[in-house]
Amino acid sequence: MKKVVVLTLIAVVALGATLVAAPKIAVDNAVYDFGNVPEGVFVTHKFILSNVGDEPLTITSVRTSCGCTTITTLSQTTIVPGESVELEASLDTVNFHGTINKSIYVESNDPDTARLTLRMTGTATRLQPYHFSISTLNSWLYLLIDLRSPEAYAASHLMGAINIPLAELGDWVSRLPEGVMIILYDQDGTQSDLAAQVLNDKGFPDAKSLMGGFTEWCRVYKDRFIISTAAD
Repeated sequence: MKKVVVLTLIAVVALGATLVAAPKIAVDNAVYDFGNVPEGVFVTHKFILSNVGDEPLTITSVRTSCGCTTITTLSQTTIVPGESVELEASLDTVNFHGTINKSIYVESNDPDTARLTLRMTGTATRLQPYHFSISTLNSWLYLLIDLRSPEAYAASHLMGAINIPLAELGDWVSRLPEGVMIILYDQDGTQSDLAAQVLNDKGFPDAKSLMGGFTEWCRVYKDRFIISTAAD
């Protein structure tokens, strides 16, 4: 009888231990207060996520409350007990004035905290009239490519354009920046139309052809923004 009781107690204890064992998510600081910054500043912070439970923690999703906040991909989504992982978040404060509160939601298999909410908070002050934010510059930047011959480019070209003759464009595909508008032009727009379509097919959806090319620009705007050797 005593043996049966002992075995029963052991089974109950083992079952209790099994029920208690679970992953548990923790963070070093759920709220990052970045203080007071000028509008347009990028605020970056690393949250440290840890598994303080007894079973592997699996992070199933990380999302933000708005597009102004971005996060880096976690180096690992499964965290064994006692380990940690960094979650880097960046907040673009452009067009924000006053108090900012943005959230990051971390979903996991923690039975008690299925969704952990992190916050980035602070205050943004208006830019001075002479300031220009790097995020605004990034959104305005584009790559202007002159597809004509080096001789035609040297004679005159649009300000800021680089010269990549059409025959050499294929060699530049691996070096072209992704996620940036690429504007191509030739003399009349014929070759740039084809070049833009080729780049679109190769994974550059923002490649565009300047309608009418260099000739149309000069017809409408004359020598505005034209770099010409004749002017030297």
